[in-house]
Amino acid sequence: MNTDSNNSSFRGTPFNSRTEPLNLFVRWIAWDIYHVVDVFSGLDDELKAIREEVAVIDMSPLSKFDISGPDAQRFTNYVITRDASRMEVNQVIYTPWCDHNGKVVSDGMVFRMNEDRFRITGDPSHGWLKQNAGGFDITITEVTHERGILSLQGPKSREVLEAATAEDWSDIKFSRIRVVKIGGVEVEVARQGFTGERGYELCVAKDDGVALWDAIMEAGKAFGIKPAGYLALDTARIEAGLVIPGPDFTNGGVETDAIGAPIEVDSENMASPFDLGAGQFIDFEGDDFLGKAALLKEKEAGVRRNRTGLLIEWQMIADLYTGQGLAPVVVPTPIWYPLTVMKDGRKIGRATSIAWSPTIQNVIAFGHLEKEYCEPGTDVTVEFYVKDKAGPVNARVVDLPFIDLRRAR
Repeated sequence: MNTDSNNSSFRGTPFNSRTEPLNLFVRWIAWDIYHVVDVFSGLDDELKAIREEVAVIDMSPLSKFDISGPDAQRFTNYVITRDASRMEVNQVIYTPWCDHNGKVVSDGMVFRMNEDRFRITGDPSHGWLKQNAGGFDITITEVTHERGILSLQGPKSREVLEAATAEDWSDIKFSRIRVVKIGGVEVEVARQGFTGERGYELCVAKDDGVALWDAIMEAGKAFGIKPAGYLALDTARIEAGLVIPGPDFTNGGVETDAIGAPIEVDSENMASPFDLGAGQFIDFEGDDFLGKAALLKEKEAGVRRNRTGLLIEWQMIADLYTGQGLAPVVVPTPIWYPLTVMKDGRKIGRATSIAWSPTIQNVIAFGHLEKEYCEPGTDVTVEFYVKDKAGPVNARVVDLPFIDLRRAR
């Protein structure tokens, strides 16, 4: 087993020379070792572009790992809960990956680039993959810093892609890949996205990032294309009901980091795929995989928790501010730490990814609740903090996602 990791200090993405001049408010956010623009023009404007027109989003910091060699399929099968042997070349699937106890280490996308090469994208996972690669004839190569990702999202994304390539894209199915030339450079285009809308993720060599950006922005002029920052992306994924490690669950099974130091974890916030509402992404009929025995046992015993949507009364949040003589500020950016959810004076779970949704015009969140309280219409309270003082805020359980998903249409 060989591994190749490109560790480095902070660097810019392949698109920074184009995004930096557009960052008029000079609002950056750290994403791993990168900084990306947090807000270009404003959340409402950028989210509207995603939902109604078309937007471009720099997602280059997303970790990318190529797995190649004779055992690439067998190893990929072992570390994910899906059956990679069923994947066709140029197909993409979503999957969690778990530790031996069935707790989610992370989740992300798996791309089958050819018969003996897969790519996994998601949270930084190089150490985890190395940790489990013994006995497999594979090479793991981190390509995070060699390739940029420009996400093209929105109802008009296909029209922009057709204008940029002079090709018909109506025949490419959701979660499929096509390699094309855009702006004179080779681009891997996956029909995918993290917003719930029709969209495409354009993966390009780092030195070709500017050529791709310029070609897409030129092609998109006629369709009202706008750049969208991380805040709009984060809000869009919450509206679409999509979780991320850290804010929504504690990574399980991470015994060591890259240099072997122990990592403290919060066991209360660890989750199985069932807890996250992702039980449909477990293939029990395929080969053995990490956590399979524990997940089978959990399935047989019955799921104790589930993930649901929460609509939170924003006016009550405002009242908590005015009650302390403060100007009300109702969740200006998503809250990434968990808040306690109560029912009849008893803790029944936690709320995560709490955000103001311009689409819903309300505060929304994910509720990780005891199963008996997951029925839509159930009234609960969320313990909200203003400064150091907590107060109960009414909320109602609703189905996920919060919006109609159009990405596969």
